[in-house]
Amino acid sequence: MNKKFINISFCVFAVVFLLLFSYKTALFFTPLSPDQQNAVDFLHDKTELAEGYTGEEISHLEDVKNVMRWADIVFYLSLLIGTTIFTYYKKDKRQIKKLLRYSGISTVAFVSMILLLALTSFDFLFTNFHHLFFPQGNWLFPYDSFLIQTFPIGFFVSLSRNIFLLAFILGIIFIVLGYYQKNDR
Repeated sequence: MNKKFINISFCVFAVVFLLLFSYKTALFFTPLSPDQQNAVDFLHDKTELAEGYTGEEISHLEDVKNVMRWADIVFYLSLLIGTTIFTYYKKDKRQIKKLLRYSGISTVAFVSMILLLALTSFDFLFTNFHHLFFPQGNWLFPYDSFLIQTFPIGFFVSLSRNIFLLAFILGIIFIVLGYYQKNDR
């Protein structure tokens, strides 16, 4: 198979994997209020949703749950594909170095663009994220709704910052590993 195609594929799947890994890690380590914890547990099918949500809010949370399921599938698929490519080239240290460097550079470049966009216009990024993943439009709620009070914009700004910073750091680690791997071949 063409090494250029494999390098590009690995980079794409590595960026996706590192972003989703960063998302899972950032969410796990984010301190949550009891209402936030209940909603997150609901999204992970661990509990029923507490009272106080409207039908529209519940509908949106069901859609979020569906997006999270797809994110899990993509996460594990990208892990499988990345591991398969890495295993295929396990004896070709030069190729492993390239895979690490290129995927690290791709991750740092992509995350840098997203971070720049988030720093200059988080509302634009947040809105377009919701248009992409919730095209039916059931994500707009009044400021005083229970869902918005439970998850204010500051929650998403902080979580996004942590996700992108962690992905950026992991990308740098991939670059460093790619440069400092032994050349056995």
